[in-house]
Amino acid sequence: MTANELLRILKQHGCLKLRQKGSHVIVGCGKCRASIPVHPGEDLGRGLLGRLERDLEPCLGKEWLKNQQD
Repeated sequence: MTANELLRILKQHGCLKLRQKGSHVIVGCGKCRASIPVHPGEDLGRGLLGRLERDLEPCLGKEWLKNQQD
């Protein structure tokens, strides 16, 4: 999954792009915040996706990303 695909999914869940510094986009969902590196043509690693899923879990629910990918 690329960063742009993830940003599209987060937007569907009601998350907002708060700011961008260089290639990192900060998104917010309620009280949750996450930093997403946006590098064109590169997929996000499994470890990073897992961390983002845990960081945003309080606002989006348990396993929100896995449920989106199925």
